[in-house]
Amino acid sequence: MGWIADRFEYKNIVKAIFIMSLFIQIVDGTVMNVAIPTLADEFDVADTDIDLAIVSFLVALAVFLPTSGWLGDRFGSKRIFLGALTAFTVASALAGTATSLNQLIAWRIMQGAASGVMSPLGSAMLFRAFPQNERAKAATAVIGVAVIAPAVGPVLGGFLIEVLNWRWIFYINVPIGVIALALGITQLRDEKSDEAGRFDALGFLLSGSALALLLFGIDRLKESSFGSTSVWLPLLVGVGLLVVLVVYQLRASQPLLKLRLLSSGIFRATNIVGFPTYMGFMSLIFIIPVYLQSLLDYGPLQSGLALAPQPIGVMISSQVVGRTLYKKVGPRRLLQVGALGALVVGLGFAFLLDLNTSLWLVAGLSFVRGIFMGFLFIPLQTATYAQTSYADTAKATTIFGMQRQLGPAVGIATVATILATMHDGLAESAKTERLDGFFVALVVSALFFAVAGALTVLVKDEDAASTMA
Repeated sequence: MGWIADRFEYKNIVKAIFIMSLFIQIVDGTVMNVAIPTLADEFDVADTDIDLAIVSFLVALAVFLPTSGWLGDRFGSKRIFLGALTAFTVASALAGTATSLNQLIAWRIMQGAASGVMSPLGSAMLFRAFPQNERAKAATAVIGVAVIAPAVGPVLGGFLIEVLNWRWIFYINVPIGVIALALGITQLRDEKSDEAGRFDALGFLLSGSALALLLFGIDRLKESSFGSTSVWLPLLVGVGLLVVLVVYQLRASQPLLKLRLLSSGIFRATNIVGFPTYMGFMSLIFIIPVYLQSLLDYGPLQSGLALAPQPIGVMISSQVVGRTLYKKVGPRRLLQVGALGALVVGLGFAFLLDLNTSLWLVAGLSFVRGIFMGFLFIPLQTATYAQTSYADTAKATTIFGMQRQLGPAVGIATVATILATMHDGLAESAKTERLDGFFVALVVSALFFAVAGALTVLVKDEDAASTMA
């Protein structure tokens, strides 16, 4: 494949490989939601049991995500990234052959572990390949995929299940993974760091346990009240371990998580702003399909299509922001415009949706929301690593990846808990009363952006000057 290197710059080859790997990871996570009833029938279990296949993926991802930076620095980013991509592709093929729920859970654990290593390490390889003043362009391509994939997932999942069968929601990853592997093996350069040091086993134990317990407790909120032992106990222990982890990592000579990177103003600020941003983004993507299917009786394919204009809006605005506005305006004001716009559109969803809402209204609001999300995502991805050294890039993407995983989980759990609480005891036919729960959940989802907008005061354009050159 030497002709590829002759025709394309190395940075664009890295971008293509990362985009393919990111796409199959995100799509794989979203198609599971529309497949729950089908899988429950296939394995003759309750719908809530299928949730274990989703939770197992998240827990495995949380456990292995903190190791990605060290593994890449110690053994080489190419070797570890391609190893994780191989594991994910193989696990996808095996998940499609599952004949029981336990088998499916086992392969989902393998997928989650591979994804936890692959995603932040791929981000590090991407941002190392692009110089500082071109990272807004790199972020444009990545954001397009990161937003398109969650919208494509339900549509693709519904199509595959209806036209073929549920096994293809996993098989679809295989050809894309194989292409990315072939490109990676022949084209990627290996990168190591002399600062890898020894493996921080205690840091791994603390971080993996804390994140796994937090994600498990957060996910349980969708099925149980906060007073349930299955919710508050893992959350309480998870928070306690997280505190211990922070104290230990700040004192360790060779920490697994280099939390001292948060002393950088722009890296700390974008991580803080990013958390409620991802909460708001994913929480509405969770609410709308539930609203359309449970109240308006639309199918999964139709509800997925109603959200499809959102990534189109993101692609349009991200091109303008990434290629022109970012360098002229700077990240702070772009983030403020994006947060304000997303807040207004989110409240529009809350006040305009009723029992007679057309899909066209949902699609229109989704498109406008996508426009404003581009104003948020591009500055966050571009400015975050403005003051991060080449050697610390893998460790920085690991930290950013952790908050990017926790933010959506907390956002979805919050609105799911609101819906579960307000719908408790209501019959499915009581649609007017159930609409009130969706109203409150949509308002809360929108208010996450109010929090993100208020926190933009922490972002200083001068700290991101190298990315605006």
